[in-house]
Amino acid sequence: MIINKDVMRDHNERSVLQAIVNHGPISRNEISKLLGLNKVTVSDIVGNFIDRKLVSSQGEATAKAGSGRRAELVAFNATYGYVINFSISGDILRMLVTQLDGRALEHSESPLNQPTVAELVAKMDEMIAQLPTFEVDNGLQAMSIAIFGSVYQSEIVTSPFIDFGDFDLVGYFKQHYHVPVILENEANLSAVFEQDFSKQELQSIVSVSIHEGIGAGILVNKQLYRGNYGRAGEIGQIAIQNPGQPRHRLANLASFDSEWSETAVLRKAAKLKGVKQYTLAELVTAMARDDSVIVGLLEDFCYYLAMVTSDLIAAYDPQMVFFNSPMIEQLPEILKNIQMKLSFMPLVPPLVMSKDAKYATLLGGASLAIHQVLEMPNTRLIFHH
Repeated sequence: MIINKDVMRDHNERSVLQAIVNHGPISRNEISKLLGLNKVTVSDIVGNFIDRKLVSSQGEATAKAGSGRRAELVAFNATYGYVINFSISGDILRMLVTQLDGRALEHSESPLNQPTVAELVAKMDEMIAQLPTFEVDNGLQAMSIAIFGSVYQSEIVTSPFIDFGDFDLVGYFKQHYHVPVILENEANLSAVFEQDFSKQELQSIVSVSIHEGIGAGILVNKQLYRGNYGRAGEIGQIAIQNPGQPRHRLANLASFDSEWSETAVLRKAAKLKGVKQYTLAELVTAMARDDSVIVGLLEDFCYYLAMVTSDLIAAYDPQMVFFNSPMIEQLPEILKNIQMKLSFMPLVPPLVMSKDAKYATLLGGASLAIHQVLEMPNTRLIFHH
C-alpha cells in the first residue's frame, strides 16, 4: 500500500498536537512513547509548532537524582488567539470569549425583546466592539453561534423565537470578521460540551436541553448525530396527548415544547396560582414548602420527561443522559423522580445534571470553533472548565 507522505505528515502533526493539548506540559520523549513515533519526527514537528507559536517551551522537567539531562517540557499555547461564541434564545443574547483551551476571557449578556434580524445582528456587533484588547498572539480566530432551532449545512431551517427569513447569518459574520463561523443547534452544542470538557472519554451520550424549548443533543461514536436535515433530537416537536383526553388528529395534538418546556411549566404554574407571572424562584420556594398544586404540576412534568427519556434511551442506547436545565439544576429531586419512573427498563444509563447548565452551549460552541482553528474537526481534545 502506498502512503502519501503529506497525508502521513498531517496525521502525525495532528497526533502530536493532540498529545500536547491533552497531556501537556509534556516532553518530546513522552510524546514519542505515547504515539509510537520516532524522536526525530516528534522533535521536528514540535519545533515547527514552536515557530508557529502554537506550542511554547515550559522549561526543563524536574530530574530524578542521577537521571542525567533534564527533558524540556512543551505545552499548548492557549493564548495563540481567541474565539467568540454567541447563544441566541428567545429572551437573551449571551456572548462568551475563550482562549484556545476553553478558558473564559469575557462574558456578557443582553436582553432580547422579539428583535428583527437587523436589530439582533447590530446588538451582536455592538457586544463584539465593546470587548477589551486581549493579550493573545493572533487575535480573533473563529466564531460560533448557537440558536434554539434546527440547522442544516450552516443555514437556519427553523427558529421558534426569531424570524431569520433568508438572512445568511454565517455569511454576514464571515464577511465582517474574516474568520470561520460555526452555526449550530444549542442542544447539540451542550452535548459537545459534556464530551469535550470532561476527562472521561464518552462514546455515545444524549444531552437533554430544557429552557424556553426542549431539544436533545446526540453523540454517537463521539460524533454529533444531526440526522438527514439537521432535525435529529428535536424532541420538543414530539406530539403528546394528556391522559383522559379524547383522540385528536395528530396535527392538532400539543407538542412537548408547548406543554413541558421550562417556559410552559412556569406558565402552567401561573395559571394554577391565578397570577399573571410565575418565576423559577417562586417554583423552587413552593416545592420547598410542599405546595400541593406545584408538587402535582412537577409530578406531571416528571411523567412526560421520563416518557421522552425512555424513548431516547431505547433509540440511542447512550452511556449517559445529561440534563441541561436551570429548573432541574435547582430542583435535583426531579432526576431522582425520573430515575424511579424508569425502573421498569432493564438497563437505564446514569441520568446526570450538566456540569454547567448556564454556559454549556457557549462552551460547546467554543470547542467546535477551536477544533476549526486547529484544523482538527474529528480529534479528541480535552478543554478546561
